[in-house]
Amino acid sequence: MTRHLSEAERRAQILRAARTLFVSRGYLSTRVEDVARRAQLSKGAVYHYFPSKRAIFDALVEAEQAQTVRFLDEAARDPRPAHERLVVLGRQYLDYFAGLKSPPRFFLLMSEMAIRDDDLREKVGAIHRRFVEQLARIIEEGQRDGVFRRIEPRAVAAMLKAFVDGLSGQSAVGIRPDVELLATEGIRLVLEGLLAPPREEPSDDG
Repeated sequence: MTRHLSEAERRAQILRAARTLFVSRGYLSTRVEDVARRAQLSKGAVYHYFPSKRAIFDALVEAEQAQTVRFLDEAARDPRPAHERLVVLGRQYLDYFAGLKSPPRFFLLMSEMAIRDDDLREKVGAIHRRFVEQLARIIEEGQRDGVFRRIEPRAVAAMLKAFVDGLSGQSAVGIRPDVELLATEGIRLVLEGLLAPPREEPSDDG
């Protein structure tokens, strides 16, 4: 007997089907009836949950960005010192990209579509700005505490965002990160570029 699916489960079923088709065929070449067939539903059932193909795509964009927002919100609430929070945040992203069951190719599709779509470009830009601003605040905290050396926080945050985007792009083509190497040497490289030099103790002669 087929189990009745909840509304959330049915939406997830449609989104999984749509993601697969958008990535393999492209957005323009995928029709709602294709999504319905892939999800083993009627076309009317798909329209019951999503009014259009674009609504399906937008829901996938929101899901793609939700992971970034979750990691950022966790970092903002974390009471630990700034340098420890950066290490934890970096490790979360490394574990996330290394642990994905399939390459995150929707990220590349979304980025490619944003080149020509103003609305989508604004959504991508908004999540980028949020990432940079929240990360810059953590770096500013570390600077106030004397843990990080003085350097423009938003420049560092933008560089780290580019690192995350690079991980996503590499993972999308099947290049998974070496978690242990990047979590040790990679993060150490970032921190040693940020950490303030140790204060010199006054000598007895001084």
